[in-house]
Amino acid sequence: VAVPADLAKALKQTAAAAATFRSLSPSHRNEYVEWITEAKREETRAARVAKAVPMIAAGARLKG
Repeated sequence: VAVPADLAKALKQTAAAAATFRSLSPSHRNEYVEWITEAKREETRAARVAKAVPMIAAGARLKG
């Protein structure tokens, strides 16, 4: 899964989130990447990245 630059940068700033993201299954990582990249507005995308980092650190899934 190709991680977008904005998500990669945010993950680098939070070691726990970066470690958890690396340990997630490819489909789980892909859920986050798709959710972030499907945002049409830059503001929405930035908000999703900000929301995703703590969710990733907690090991939370987006769906199901």
